[in-house]
Amino acid sequence: MLLGLMHGIAILYYWTWFIWPFIFIFSLVYAITSLVKDENASMQPILVASISLLIILAGITAPSMSL
Repeated sequence: MLLGLMHGIAILYYWTWFIWPFIFIFSLVYAITSLVKDENASMQPILVASISLLIILAGITAPSMSL
C-alpha cells in the first residue's frame, strides 16, 4: 500500500518537477531565518520543506521501485 502511495507521489513529481526544488529551498531558508530571529516561530515552513523533500525523493526513487 505504501509503495502505491509513493508511486502516486512520484507521478505528481513527474508532472510538477520544476517547482519542488524552489519550494524546498525557499521554505527551508524561511524556516531557518524565522527560527533564528524569533523564538516562537511557526513550524509551518519546516513542514512545507519536509513535504516537498518527500515529493522530490519519491520522484527520484520511483524508477527503482517495482509495482
